[in-house]
Amino acid sequence: MARMYPRELPRHVLENPKLSSEVRVYERMRDKLPGDFNCYYSRSWHEADTDGAEFDGEADFIVAHAEHGLLFLEVKGGRVSCRENDGQWLSEDRDGFRFRIKNPLSQARSSKHHFLKRLNAGKMLRGRFIRARHGAILPGSVRPARALAPDAPLDIIAFGDDMDALDRWIIRRMTDGGDLRESPLGLDGLRALEELLASHFELKAHIGISLADDARTIERLTAEQAWILDSLEDNREMAISGGAGSGKTVLAVEKAIRSAAEGRRTLLTCFNAPLASHLRSVCQGHENLVVASFHALCRTLAHKAGVDVPTEVDQSLFDRLLPEALVEAVSNNPDLAFDTVIVDEGQDFRDLWLNSLRLAISDPETGSFYVFYDDNQRLFSPERGFIDALPASSIALTRNLRNTRRIHALMTKWYEGRRSTPAGPEGEPVGSLVCRNGEMALSRVSDRVAQLLVSGQVLPGQIAILVGGGRTTMSLPDKIAGKPTCRSDDVRSDHIVLDTVRRFKGLSRPCVFLVGIDGLTDPELIYVATSRANVLLEIVGTAEDIARLKQEVDAIGR
Repeated sequence: MARMYPRELPRHVLENPKLSSEVRVYERMRDKLPGDFNCYYSRSWHEADTDGAEFDGEADFIVAHAEHGLLFLEVKGGRVSCRENDGQWLSEDRDGFRFRIKNPLSQARSSKHHFLKRLNAGKMLRGRFIRARHGAILPGSVRPARALAPDAPLDIIAFGDDMDALDRWIIRRMTDGGDLRESPLGLDGLRALEELLASHFELKAHIGISLADDARTIERLTAEQAWILDSLEDNREMAISGGAGSGKTVLAVEKAIRSAAEGRRTLLTCFNAPLASHLRSVCQGHENLVVASFHALCRTLAHKAGVDVPTEVDQSLFDRLLPEALVEAVSNNPDLAFDTVIVDEGQDFRDLWLNSLRLAISDPETGSFYVFYDDNQRLFSPERGFIDALPASSIALTRNLRNTRRIHALMTKWYEGRRSTPAGPEGEPVGSLVCRNGEMALSRVSDRVAQLLVSGQVLPGQIAILVGGGRTTMSLPDKIAGKPTCRSDDVRSDHIVLDTVRRFKGLSRPCVFLVGIDGLTDPELIYVATSRANVLLEIVGTAEDIARLKQEVDAIGR
């Protein structure tokens, strides 16, 4: 079998009836010619002369052999004819419709001259007089008794009669006649031709364009989730689970805004202070809506109700004393209670904390209590008895909307919850920035970020650099690539977020760089780290650490 380019014809060619003759020729070449023949199908070309005029063309087939040289072929289907008065070539299909076609031999001859010129312009074949022929294949026509035209003798045209032995016709056409000056194409010529006709190239993606396109897709998909709240409207208590990027936070915010708009005093709370800061900015301007991290809420309401809170800061303060102060505050001052309580990232909450929030509801008969949680991201709380006791939503958030498919494929390697299906765009491959040791990671990231900023592909506010742990956590610089940095609870649009993975939990950025990955060993924390990027994720560290996070045998350096 001949070596074909492409190896298989694409579906749009196979299913196009206008290309059926070309498909037939392709299959005959593939099946009949020996393995030392290379056959290229549908190779377009462009050329400009010295006067600036531009010409376009296409070779239906180029057959190459190290010894026999090159053969350029044009295929015309149907019953072919030529008008005597003006020399116009015509083709008539099986339904009797006749249409004009170009002279196939002129087309093949033009392609031959173009590609010979290109080959001879290269260093490898410069000055070589390569054996080259041209011809036409008319599979829908019967061989006539005489030549079609002065430039169309029968020996350079294959007809329907020749299709069963097309391989012999091709070899005969390539070896007939000749010039003493002609040289074989040679193996080096085959390589040069392949480089010219079938070389692979891959341009670097303009991240800015990808960011904009992918962000629009993700925003549209996320907005489509709002219908879920409509279907749950009659449920006063509900636990709704979904993996990272499934739109839990968006639904929590939407539920909170809807509740507040109905005149209900509404609380939207979470564990992480940086996430609470983000939620406040998203919900800004809505009346009847209180947004706070859980322990900050406990302190605030305790202060308003005159409840004493111990000044000593130890674990018992957060585990027990502050939640108890919340319950006491609402009991002392019922005006502080809520009609609706919505918990985001509920997997971070202890059962006692969730129970104290439910006790902060003003009327158990009319109050609403919603918990949005990820059953894989149990980073802080080992408990989930309270959540399991809540009515579970019959609608599972199983579609990942926030991340590209490439990022989703990596993060789900570390996910053990309910199966997640990617719905976002394909996106860029997860990048690897290899450095000899962890101490060099921030310097490596700074260079990469500078490259993206200088080329105008991203803005500082679209970037987050997250530290997994290790030695990189020791000192976080005030600037990266000349741009100021900020923590995740003090986000500014012209700053680059530089914080730990734990503090960034529940948040996301279009571009995320992971450093300090030698400190990322817990599978659940790796899951959080790899799921923070919407569009571009690049992992920075030693080849071994990158391979570990990617669960690959080898890491690929940029």
